[in-house]
Amino acid sequence: MAKKKEITEFDILELYVSEMESQGANRNLVTISIDEGMASKLHDKLGVKVTLENLQRLADICLANEWLEHRFLAGKYGELGLTATGYGVVRSRQRKAELQANRSVLKKVSDYIEDHKGLFIALGAAVAVVGLLLKIFMG
Repeated sequence: MAKKKEITEFDILELYVSEMESQGANRNLVTISIDEGMASKLHDKLGVKVTLENLQRLADICLANEWLEHRFLAGKYGELGLTATGYGVVRSRQRKAELQANRSVLKKVSDYIEDHKGLFIALGAAVAVVGLLLKIFMG
């Protein structure tokens, strides 16, 4: 069963960049609005039900971090533009995902062991205890 993905503020930024690319325009010429249309686009892209309140909360995070900015007076969530910092965040995350996808098998195994080293330590300790108990009781 696939686990449900929660949307993040980065999904809003990535949607903005994909909108830029589909229009063939730079970040200064594209604006987005946090509305039901965006909720629908994110639902189509991610397959997760998105509420307008959740989108507004995520937009507040983007505005606070200066990843998005107000371009025109169109309410708090209308006509938002991507800042240079926001664009850098998206490209950095895309590059990291690309590098992670192109790792060698040995690097993937190494990263798996690093991510789960506590499990391997516990497993090693259990094997050592069983070996010690066998030695004590079996002679």
